[in-house]
Amino acid sequence: MLMEISSLITPEIYEVIYRMGHMDELVIADANYLASALGGKVVYSYAPSSTALLAEILKYFPLDDDTEFPVVVMRPDHGYSHDPEIWADHRKVLAGLTDQKARELHQIPRLDFYHRTRQAYATIQTSDPRLYADIIVTKGVVLQD
Repeated sequence: MLMEISSLITPEIYEVIYRMGHMDELVIADANYLASALGGKVVYSYAPSSTALLAEILKYFPLDDDTEFPVVVMRPDHGYSHDPEIWADHRKVLAGLTDQKARELHQIPRLDFYHRTRQAYATIQTSDPRLYADIIVTKGVVLQD
């Protein structure tokens, strides 16, 4: 254990976000997501909420300013007529980022989201059971004082 680092960020997650470079993408996935089937590096988290994990990661992880949409979610299908409830939680986390410009949740179709997952630096699979709790964030530049 370390001081001032959330227990939601396991050593494996910390290593992933530390090693990522500018414009690398990170997927934070819910418990239902087919992360292992899509290949690539998968790290497992026992975080009960993908939103809580997102909030903790974004304390150390700048979102990219060079990418038009550094925050991406999977557009619902199967007759959804409203935004998934989890998105309100994601928006609250993004609104709380004080040192970064306002961010929106950019929606892309399911198959495009799967393709982006295959190309991502890593996927963190949480134990969050909520539907459409999956999100992709693009890492920005870490500036030193």
